[in-house]
Amino acid sequence: MPDSDGDGVTDQFDQEQTPAGCPVDTHGVSRDTDGDGVPDCKDKELVTPTYCQPVNADGVGKCPCPEGCGVQPATECATLLGALPSVHFANNSNTLSADAQSSLATVASKLRANPNCKVVVVGYCAATKKQQQLSWDHVNKVITHLQEKEGISGDRFIFSSGQEGGDCNTVDIRAAAPGEDGPNTVAPPHPNLRKK
Repeated sequence: MPDSDGDGVTDQFDQEQTPAGCPVDTHGVSRDTDGDGVPDCKDKELVTPTYCQPVNADGVGKCPCPEGCGVQPATECATLLGALPSVHFANNSNTLSADAQSSLATVASKLRANPNCKVVVVGYCAATKKQQQLSWDHVNKVITHLQEKEGISGDRFIFSSGQEGGDCNTVDIRAAAPGEDGPNTVAPPHPNLRKK
């Protein structure tokens, strides 16, 4: 009995001229285990889940991104960045000391090594207009320094001034939680009180 494609199924029962080396079913049709339309002998992904179909010419599907994928977990950024140094200002001053600049160089280095992480820059005290403005000045000074002197993109920062529970002359920097967002610039609350 003739078998022109050599797949083991005689021509009278063969429903397909199968390329050499392709496994076939009892009807001489190329096997397609995952039913994606690409025969097993050409399929580079033998079992493609239905939710990942349609597939490309190689039988490889594009699975949808599961919920939460592509977002770096909080613990990951917090772990990757580790504890970040605080920046201390002299009383009623908005000048970065050499120590503060050194601390910010450390922060910048960690941010460069972890390009998917953002940080929250937190300034404290808001009891008076003067405190609100100085807190804003401190946060703004830190972010501006990291952008202009260290080359860190502005979209990596979340601006948070006038918060409670910290020292008025200290700015804390911490890894942002996943999904945490906020402005990277904020208008000064009392620019006429700005300390030079």
